[in-house]
Amino acid sequence: MWDQAIEVPCTTLDALVTRFGEPAFAKVDVEGFEDTVLAGLSQPLPALSFEFTTIQRDVAQACIERCVALGYRRYQAALGESQAFAHPQWQSATEMTRWLSALPVEANSGDVYAVLG
Repeated sequence: MWDQAIEVPCTTLDALVTRFGEPAFAKVDVEGFEDTVLAGLSQPLPALSFEFTTIQRDVAQACIERCVALGYRRYQAALGESQAFAHPQWQSATEMTRWLSALPVEANSGDVYAVLG
Protein backbone atom coordinates (compact mmCIF):
# COMPACT_ATOMS: atom_id res chain seq x y z
CA MET A 1 0.00 0.00 0.00
CA TRP A 2 2.44 2.65 1.18
CA ASP A 3 5.69 2.67 -0.66
CA GLN A 4 7.00 5.90 0.81
CA ALA A 5 7.78 6.89 4.37
CA ILE A 6 5.60 9.64 5.75
CA GLU A 7 7.29 12.31 7.79
CA VAL A 8 5.26 13.45 10.79
CA PRO A 9 6.27 16.66 12.55
CA CYS A 10 6.94 16.18 16.25
CA THR A 11 7.53 18.38 19.25
CA THR A 12 7.93 17.93 23.00
CA LEU A 13 5.61 18.76 25.86
CA ASP A 14 8.26 21.18 27.12
CA ALA A 15 8.19 23.02 23.78
CA LEU A 16 4.39 23.20 23.89
CA VAL A 17 4.45 24.59 27.44
CA THR A 18 7.04 27.18 26.40
CA ARG A 19 4.95 28.21 23.41
CA PHE A 20 1.42 28.14 24.88
CA GLY A 21 1.90 28.24 28.67
CA GLU A 22 1.31 25.61 31.31
CA PRO A 23 -2.03 23.82 31.06
CA ALA A 24 -3.93 22.71 34.15
CA PHE A 25 -4.27 19.24 32.61
CA ALA A 26 -2.79 17.30 29.68
CA LYS A 27 -4.10 14.07 28.16
CA VAL A 28 -1.52 11.89 26.41
CA ASP A 29 -3.06 9.40 23.97
CA VAL A 30 -0.58 8.55 21.24
CA GLU A 31 -1.14 4.85 20.48
CA GLY A 32 1.66 3.23 22.45
CA PHE A 33 4.15 6.10 22.53
CA GLU A 34 2.93 7.67 25.78
CA ASP A 35 6.26 6.99 27.50
CA THR A 36 8.11 8.75 24.68
CA VAL A 37 5.87 11.80 25.01
CA LEU A 38 6.31 11.94 28.79
CA ALA A 39 10.09 11.76 28.30
CA GLY A 40 9.73 15.20 26.67
CA LEU A 41 8.38 16.72 29.89
CA SER A 42 11.01 18.02 32.31
CA GLN A 43 8.73 19.83 34.78
CA PRO A 44 5.45 18.43 36.11
CA LEU A 45 2.11 19.85 35.07
CA PRO A 46 -0.59 20.12 37.75
CA ALA A 47 -2.33 16.99 36.39
CA LEU A 48 -2.10 14.66 33.43
CA SER A 49 -3.42 11.40 32.08
CA PHE A 50 -2.02 8.81 29.74
CA GLU A 51 -3.68 5.96 27.89
CA PHE A 52 -2.69 2.38 28.71
CA THR A 53 -3.38 -0.94 27.04
CA THR A 54 -3.15 -4.39 28.57
CA ILE A 55 -1.05 -5.56 25.63
CA GLN A 56 1.59 -2.87 26.29
CA ARG A 57 1.78 -2.78 30.07
CA ASP A 58 5.49 -1.98 29.83
CA VAL A 59 4.61 1.40 28.29
CA ALA A 60 2.25 2.17 31.20
CA GLN A 61 4.93 1.11 33.70
CA ALA A 62 7.46 3.41 32.03
CA CYS A 63 4.90 6.24 32.19
CA ILE A 64 4.35 5.71 35.90
CA GLU A 65 8.11 5.64 36.50
CA ARG A 66 8.47 8.93 34.61
CA CYS A 67 5.58 10.44 36.58
CA VAL A 68 7.24 9.41 39.85
CA ALA A 69 10.48 11.04 38.71
CA LEU A 70 8.54 14.24 37.93
CA GLY A 71 7.00 14.27 41.42
CA TYR A 72 3.50 12.89 40.85
CA ARG A 73 2.29 11.13 44.00
CA ARG A 74 -1.38 10.23 43.48
CA TYR A 75 -2.88 8.10 40.73
CA GLN A 76 -6.33 7.09 39.56
CA ALA A 77 -7.58 5.13 36.54
CA ALA A 78 -10.57 4.68 34.29
CA LEU A 79 -11.23 1.57 32.21
CA GLY A 80 -12.12 1.87 28.55
CA GLU A 81 -13.99 5.03 27.69
CA SER A 82 -15.95 5.03 30.97
CA GLN A 83 -14.32 8.18 32.37
CA ALA A 84 -15.36 6.83 35.78
CA PHE A 85 -12.65 6.31 38.37
CA ALA A 86 -11.87 2.65 39.01
CA HIS A 87 -10.81 3.18 42.64
CA PRO A 88 -12.67 4.80 45.54
CA GLN A 89 -9.43 6.51 46.66
CA TRP A 90 -6.37 7.86 44.85
CA GLN A 91 -3.56 5.29 44.65
CA SER A 92 0.20 5.41 45.09
CA ALA A 93 2.44 4.62 42.13
CA THR A 94 3.10 1.17 43.57
CA GLU A 95 -0.61 0.46 44.00
CA MET A 96 -1.37 1.66 40.46
CA THR A 97 1.41 -0.50 39.04
CA ARG A 98 0.05 -3.55 40.86
CA TRP A 99 -3.48 -2.84 39.67
CA LEU A 100 -2.35 -2.50 36.04
CA SER A 101 -0.34 -5.72 36.30
CA ALA A 102 -3.35 -7.61 37.68
CA LEU A 103 -5.83 -6.46 35.02
CA PRO A 104 -7.04 -9.24 32.73
CA VAL A 105 -6.03 -8.78 29.11
CA GLU A 106 -9.76 -8.43 28.29
CA ALA A 107 -9.81 -5.11 30.16
CA ASN A 108 -8.07 -3.84 27.02
CA SER A 109 -7.38 -0.17 27.74
CA GLY A 110 -8.06 2.91 29.78
CA ASP A 111 -6.44 6.00 31.22
CA VAL A 112 -4.20 6.59 34.22
CA TYR A 113 -4.48 10.00 35.90
CA ALA A 114 -1.63 11.54 37.88
CA VAL A 115 -1.64 14.54 40.20
CA LEU A 116 1.11 16.09 42.26
CA GLY A 117 -0.50 16.34 45.69
